[in-house]
Amino acid sequence: MLIFFLACSDADIKDDTAQPIDATKSPGCGLDPVHAIGGTQSTIFVDDVERSFYLSIPMSYDPEQLHRLVFGFSGTDWVGSQIQDYLGLEEYGTNTIFVYPDPLWRTFEGWGTYGGWLLGPHAYPAHGNEDLDFVEELLNTLSAQYCIDEQSVFATGHSWGGDMAQVVSCFLGDRFTATVPVAANRPYWFEDEQGRAISCSGDTAVWTMFGEADDHFTGQSYPGEFGEECRDFWVHERNCSTQSNEFYLGEDLCFSYSDCDAEVRYCLYDEQYAHQIPWDYFSKSTMEWFESFSPQ
Repeated sequence: MLIFFLACSDADIKDDTAQPIDATKSPGCGLDPVHAIGGTQSTIFVDDVERSFYLSIPMSYDPEQLHRLVFGFSGTDWVGSQIQDYLGLEEYGTNTIFVYPDPLWRTFEGWGTYGGWLLGPHAYPAHGNEDLDFVEELLNTLSAQYCIDEQSVFATGHSWGGDMAQVVSCFLGDRFTATVPVAANRPYWFEDEQGRAISCSGDTAVWTMFGEADDHFTGQSYPGEFGEECRDFWVHERNCSTQSNEFYLGEDLCFSYSDCDAEVRYCLYDEQYAHQIPWDYFSKSTMEWFESFSPQ
C-alpha cells in the first residue's frame, strides 16, 4: 500500500534530529595501531569461521583522538576492497576509520551461488544471523583495537550491500548511529512469517537512496516502488509525522521526515544512474551527513 506524505519546500534544510551526541570512547583509545596505516586485508574468527575484511586506517591516525567508524557493504559477488573505490567515501572523511567486510560465497535456494549477505531471520532464502554476528564481532574487535567514538558508527552499501545497510539499521540499531542504504531490495527482511512489519532495536537514522530507473529490480509495479517501501518502513518505525521537507541533491528531489525518533531521509535519484549509486553527489553528501552527527 502506497503512503502519501505532505511536503514542504525548503532547499536549505537543516534537521534538528541530526544533532551531535556525547562521545563514548572505545577501549582501544591510547593503544598503538594493530594494522598497518593505510589499507590492509585482515581476518577475524566468528564462531570458528574465518571472516575477512578490508580496513582503511587514515594516515593521520592518532590513538588519543576519537574517530568515526564507517562500514561499507559490497553488492553481489564483490568484496570489500572493490567497494572501497566504488563508494568513494574516504576522500570526504576526516578522523574516520573505514571498514569494508567481505561476504561469503553461498548457495541460496532458488537463486544460485553468489557472494552475498545473510539478512537476518526473515530474509529467506538469504536468511540467517551469521553476517549480523560478523558485523557485531568486527565492531567489537575494532573498538578494542582503535580509538573509536562508539556513538559515531555508520554504514552504507550498494545493492545487496544496501540490503545489509538496511538490516544493520534494524537488528543492530543499538550499535549504528546512521546509515545510507543505496539501491536495496524491497524490505522483505523486515516482514515476519505473517507478512507483518517487525520492530527494530535502537534508533539508527536512515537515509534510503533508490533509482527511478533501477534496471536490476525489474519486478516493481512502478518506478521507485522498492525505495518507497523502504522509506515507508522507516517512517513508521521511527514514528515520524506525515510532514516532510524537500531538498535537492543536484537535480534529484529528496525528502527529510520530521518529528521522528531518529532522522529519516529518502532520495529517488535520476534515471541516468540506473542501479548504480548517484555518483555526482553520493560520496560527499553521505560523509557530510555522517559527520553532522559527530563533529570530531
